[in-house]
Amino acid sequence: MLINEAELRSQWHKTKTDVITVPRGSVLTPSARDFLRGNGIRVVVEGEGVQDLDRRPMSTAKNPAPVAATAGKPEHQTHLHGSQLVDKTHPVIAWRGQLDQFDCAVVESQVQLVRYGHDALAAQLEEILRFAQRIMAAEVRETPFEFKTLLGWTPEQIREMSHHPDRYFGVTHSTMSYLDGPVVARLNILRAKVREVELSANRAFIDSQGNCRRTDIVQALNRLSSVLYILVCRTRSETVQEKKLPIGVSNRHVHLSAADLTSLFGSGHSLSKWKDLSQPGQFAAVETVKIAGPKGSIDNVRILGPVRKQTQVEISATDSFQLGVKPVVRDSGQLEGSEGLRLIGPNGSVDLASGVIVAARHIHMHPDQAKQWNLQDGQKVRVRVDSARPVYFEDVLVRVNPQYQGEMHLDTDEANAAMVDKNSLAVIVGG
Repeated sequence: MLINEAELRSQWHKTKTDVITVPRGSVLTPSARDFLRGNGIRVVVEGEGVQDLDRRPMSTAKNPAPVAATAGKPEHQTHLHGSQLVDKTHPVIAWRGQLDQFDCAVVESQVQLVRYGHDALAAQLEEILRFAQRIMAAEVRETPFEFKTLLGWTPEQIREMSHHPDRYFGVTHSTMSYLDGPVVARLNILRAKVREVELSANRAFIDSQGNCRRTDIVQALNRLSSVLYILVCRTRSETVQEKKLPIGVSNRHVHLSAADLTSLFGSGHSLSKWKDLSQPGQFAAVETVKIAGPKGSIDNVRILGPVRKQTQVEISATDSFQLGVKPVVRDSGQLEGSEGLRLIGPNGSVDLASGVIVAARHIHMHPDQAKQWNLQDGQKVRVRVDSARPVYFEDVLVRVNPQYQGEMHLDTDEANAAMVDKNSLAVIVGG
């Protein structure tokens, strides 16, 4: 029975045990043995006890069948460079296996980071993955590895930032802690793994006299380790300074044009302020209207001021079912293809052909705050709502304007789903 690294990983991730039992007669692939050694896992063969992973031959069978002579390469050997055959235990082959494992860990981390909402960091790991693959290609092809930049940083910048994280990120050198969160933990795993690749490179490329025949690769791995440490420090800094915003819950309401205000309330009527809203210059008016659709109506729907160029009615999906109109999700002001209904006021009514929307969830932000958080007007972000019932919201629109102040807006359906209250906060976790 041949057991490869993927099978061992799958079995180990279910239990996280430090002992794995395999059937008698099993054969472990070289990468499988490297995985076991790298994670400190002992192998017990059924009926034979704990096995020495460095023992040759690699089979656990007591009397392995003889290998028939073939014209091809022996099964226990592989190509090092060109047609040169070496044992699979050769230090360079072992180093290649360690680098392969690092690549696997990077991809696994990218999957997790996207799940956490850290798409930008996952994209940076893609550049790190390509960097590691170029190192492998340079060694296999016996060509020099040229280092210019990684993630846009020169060797001098990498050294400076990794040695002085307090200057660049406001955090000091410190030991690992679960309090740093899952993203920092994942980056620390990658850094530890690349250090293993470094040590394996030293065994592979440095002779007994201390002479290194691939200083370019050893140096590149050292810089890769430093870059991962920089990402750790930067992410720790971002974790300490989370992008938190208050949450405003938006009930159904109407924005009126000047013409429709006149039709509903009479010539010369001006909206009377009931109370100011969180966004500067915006207010809830004393006036209300009735909105009526094909299946039903809702009384006392608040008007928000000041007047706008075009009338817009914002409702929840639940309201749309009561009214009998299609729930069309739109950014504010994007009314094309939306539904219509009737507005009824004390002085008359207005039949809207369109303008009824379920407002897309969004964030209001001042340009200064957007610059500090590296956000752009029109950008979509991922937001975690910290409440009694935490929820992640995808594709939240960022709207930047000098008249805005930082706040996330949800409608009543979204807020109720997350059990939002006055103490709840929105945390931007990815862009």
